[in-house]
Amino acid sequence: MLIASICKELRLLSRDLHGVAVLFIMPILFMFIMSAALSNESELSQEAPIMLLSERENPLNEALFQALKEEGLSVVQGNIQSERVKAESALTEGIYSLLIINSNSKLTALSDEKPLELRLNPSIDRGWLLGVKGILQKHYTRLRLEQYLADNYIKLKNRQQKQIKEIEKKVNQDLDKKFAQINDYLAKARWQEVYLNRQGEQITKPNSVQHSVPAWLIFGMFFIMIPLSNVMAMERQTNTITRLRMARASALNLIVAKLLPYFLINQLQFIGMIALGYFVLPYFDMPAFSLNGEWWQYAVLSMTVSLAALGYGLFVSVIARTTEHAVVLGGGGIIIMAAIGGIMVPTYVMPDIMQTVAEFSPMGWALGAFQNLLLNQSALSQIADYLLKLTAFGGVTIGLAAMIYQQQLRKQVRF
Repeated sequence: MLIASICKELRLLSRDLHGVAVLFIMPILFMFIMSAALSNESELSQEAPIMLLSERENPLNEALFQALKEEGLSVVQGNIQSERVKAESALTEGIYSLLIINSNSKLTALSDEKPLELRLNPSIDRGWLLGVKGILQKHYTRLRLEQYLADNYIKLKNRQQKQIKEIEKKVNQDLDKKFAQINDYLAKARWQEVYLNRQGEQITKPNSVQHSVPAWLIFGMFFIMIPLSNVMAMERQTNTITRLRMARASALNLIVAKLLPYFLINQLQFIGMIALGYFVLPYFDMPAFSLNGEWWQYAVLSMTVSLAALGYGLFVSVIARTTEHAVVLGGGGIIIMAAIGGIMVPTYVMPDIMQTVAEFSPMGWALGAFQNLLLNQSALSQIADYLLKLTAFGGVTIGLAAMIYQQQLRKQVRF
């Protein structure tokens, strides 16, 4: 009876190839789009150039201009006296992304130094602006101190005397050495990033692909609800549920028979998405996705995520009266779980209250477990909390779905 029921489910699935195709095509498209969108997270990309307005005769401004260009920024220079009004008008038209105004002259004392003025559009990318500010602080501070220290030599009275002149020369040489050390220090990077896993081992810097692939893989696994609800709707429309009741089929056997084919589809989704991330993404100038740690740990995770996804899909399918009802109810629930669970927006950029809400999303549990395995290389025991939550969610929803389905079998409901 179980084998016959599984064969029935496979035949019904073969009539809904569009629904099955969605399970693979949709998460693949999301994975490519989001991975590509976030692949330049370490670069400062800009649509319009930066205008540096300053006093042209000041060597400091020329050095700053060259330093910004060497950082990969698109920069043009302008004279603060003659081009300021025109540049501000161009900024409002989107010709420039940012105006950097240095109103200091080469004769300005360090104590009278005015801060650089940044003029910008309110819709500017705040992340890009933060990167530019860091570059400005690094180079302008260094160049300004170099300029200040270059003119700080002592001149002694009676320097025409040989002995005094030698003392002056020796002191100035010592100052040069100290100033050179200061300049070298300012030119060095202020920090070095070292990423450690749970075992304290050094690992490579995480990239956008390591968020996009797991996130949209989980999202796609939960969309197993679409073909499952279509099959359940077919049963009602063709009166299959009455024939099943006459055959005295138990709800448990029928549910097991339903879930097995979809469980296998979930595993194919898991394997397929990882394979695409590893083999295909590098062809699009994106990092290759690879699993860190033991493969069997990911297999356990895949099964628990599948259990939660199947439980949710089955529960929606038995309470929905039509396919449209299932799509609205189940699809809306999936999008909400994805939005609050860190699939669409990483939880670390959310406010505290949203991070608290994310702890109640099954997709958030799945993504948290996946990223702990992938990034922290955690042991299975260290993600046991996530696995237990997913298993409990799947068990409860499947149990509720079985009770409702049993009642439908008894009533011989036909919609």
